[in-house]
Amino acid sequence: MAPGLSAGRIRFVVFVISAALIAYEILLFKLFAITYWHHFASLIVSLALLGFGASGAFIVLFHESLKKHFAGVLYVSPFLIVLSVWINMFLSRIISFNPLMIVWQPKETLALLALSLFLMVPFFLGALCIGLSFSARRDDIYGIYFANLAGSGAGSLPVLLTFFHMGPYEILLVISLTILCASFAASTSRVRTAISAVVLAAAVPAFLLHPTAIPMNSFKDLSVAFNQAGARIEKEVFGPFGLVSVLESPFYHYLPDLSLNCPFALPKQKGLFLNGDAAGAINSAGDTRFMEWRTASVAYRLLDRPSVLIIGGGGGTEILNARHHKAQKISVVEMNREIVALMQREYRAFSGGLYDIAAARILVEDGRGYLERTKRRFDLIQISLLESMESASAGVYSLNENYLFTVEALRTALARVAPGGILSVSRWIKNPPRDSIKMLATIIAALGPEKAAGSLVVIRSWQTATLLIKNGPFTPAQIAAVKDFCRERLFDLCYYPGISSGETNLINKLDENYFFNAAKRLLSGDQERFYDEYPFYVRPATDDRPFFAHTFKASFIRKYLIPYGRVSIPLLDWGYVLLWTALAILVVFSLVLIVVPIRISGSSARGKTSVFLYFGALGLAYLFLEMSFLQQFIRYLYDPVFSAAVVIGSFLVYSGIGGLLSVKLDLSSRLQVRVAVIWIAGVVILYLSADRFFAGVLFAFPLGIRMAISSLLIAPLAVPMGIPFPAGLSRVAKEDENLLPWAWGINGFLSVIGASAAVLIAISHGFVLVVLAALAFYVLAAFVYSVGFL
Repeated sequence: MAPGLSAGRIRFVVFVISAALIAYEILLFKLFAITYWHHFASLIVSLALLGFGASGAFIVLFHESLKKHFAGVLYVSPFLIVLSVWINMFLSRIISFNPLMIVWQPKETLALLALSLFLMVPFFLGALCIGLSFSARRDDIYGIYFANLAGSGAGSLPVLLTFFHMGPYEILLVISLTILCASFAASTSRVRTAISAVVLAAAVPAFLLHPTAIPMNSFKDLSVAFNQAGARIEKEVFGPFGLVSVLESPFYHYLPDLSLNCPFALPKQKGLFLNGDAAGAINSAGDTRFMEWRTASVAYRLLDRPSVLIIGGGGGTEILNARHHKAQKISVVEMNREIVALMQREYRAFSGGLYDIAAARILVEDGRGYLERTKRRFDLIQISLLESMESASAGVYSLNENYLFTVEALRTALARVAPGGILSVSRWIKNPPRDSIKMLATIIAALGPEKAAGSLVVIRSWQTATLLIKNGPFTPAQIAAVKDFCRERLFDLCYYPGISSGETNLINKLDENYFFNAAKRLLSGDQERFYDEYPFYVRPATDDRPFFAHTFKASFIRKYLIPYGRVSIPLLDWGYVLLWTALAILVVFSLVLIVVPIRISGSSARGKTSVFLYFGALGLAYLFLEMSFLQQFIRYLYDPVFSAAVVIGSFLVYSGIGGLLSVKLDLSSRLQVRVAVIWIAGVVILYLSADRFFAGVLFAFPLGIRMAISSLLIAPLAVPMGIPFPAGLSRVAKEDENLLPWAWGINGFLSVIGASAAVLIAISHGFVLVVLAALAFYVLAAFVYSVGFL
């Protein structure tokens, strides 16, 4: 036992540091999503999390010295963690890293590695405290494990601070003060206590002197727009979805589906950006005749004063479109509360009150969630362009689950379209087309080829495509109206019932007649061959594989990368490629840091294979299950911010409780592990079987009740998941305590690898296979435990 440190104080230190590390990890994701893009944020943070495994290697090498100074390590480390996180905020500005140039400029790779190395330090120091606590207090492994997981669960809650409009630096201040409380608790003398109190008291005014601007890559939409003459950031709000920015510029215009021969001038606009990516524009009140010259307006030519549902309200462009066309009723679903608040307050007068409750029914929630929940039917459901062209082209969202553009979601949307009504979806056109073709494939799969053949119309401008799906076949008069609409505005016809190839690809010419050929093959029953032959992955997204923006395929390398070399690199699906890159780096570094310390330490090889298999399997299994059921429960809650906080927090806290409860069970550790694995397998199979039932029942409740029920549903699965790890640590501590920090490090390394591997498996084979793989790893762990470590 460490002198002067009770078990309760050690648990408190572990709890606080665990909470702070998770909160810091979440904050880093948000910060780097703003500075760079989502997939680069994932790469950087994944590399930084190597610090968890590296701490185990470090403890193996310096085990005796660290145990001897255990109290000092717990006291000093929180100060060093706080210092390192603020140094990292400074270095993230100094280290010039341009991710889009990483293929052309080798120095960018060095900058990435340097940035990741510095970011790894806080995680290394925090994990050092936790791992050393297991080694130093072998008699309280279950209590420390509970403190570790319960703290990690609590650490997911600081995301809620964004609802109070706290910026990232203010949140980092809260995290820093929390960490310093750990140092205060670890004080073993009056002098140390006094020092901690002074530092804690001085921290607030010192941290308040921080810079407020978040650096942003020069290639992001906002950076490019900001370079316009007279441009300025008029308003910024940091919220749960990131940074919302409004740009004022006399030259800013944004309406990507506008006809190039539109005779009407656009009104004054203000740019709307989310995390530096274009999220639309706020139009000033005035002449709206330009709305007639958009691909997204074609549906209004076919419907008379429809009742409209707009998914993705943004800056209000589609609301303005509906008002211009005299829509009978307008309902708007916009999940970003900050955008809604800006439109209802600061920009109400400028936009002409587009978000006024009297003018439209405003729903602040996820689009898929509303479609599942409502029983109303609409004449027109319009899904806006929900990301910028640059973000879509760079594959920023390729690793994001998107439950709005799956086969199941589109079937739900079509069920909410009134007889004779229309679902209108607009997508960007990249050359060669990818996600617009994938949307076409998904719509046809949702509707069925026979029905889709008479109920589908596709038109395009030079950079967007609009797809119309009617509840019923299009009439000859409606088809004639679409033809007239396109001819007047120089839009291309891509498909309508009875179209011929000679009518397509005439104005905004592509090198191949992609849309017409794709529609004909998909509607003729030739889907499988088409999917195999198309250079990009355009199979329809499903709820089991909800990665709509993922389009990378090995044939791309053969068709584009080999013949054209680096010129074709911008066509790459960067999110997917970088995930593989991160996984490769993680595996190499993990193997080195797992093998080298145990070799240097000179400890015997006895039991090492069993320890590696057991704790490695647990690390992979836990992450696989957690990520898979996070995906499943997101479909119950349909609020990505609250879903992540509730699901991840519940998994961690309940697992900690499971570890604590296992001490009270009057069962042998071998039997506990076997029962836990059997229980986990039974609950998983039950939940997978009852998925549709749970989804159908939960939709009827408000979000708060759905969150509470979801948390309770997680308990039967997460509680037994908390038993095998502390049981294994306790057994290793009894049989060869020198292997205990090594086991901690292995679990840390494999957990980080598991996060990337789970996504890659889900992209290729679906989340169900990830779940089955997790169960296989749990069975492996139970077998290894039964056979014996040593």
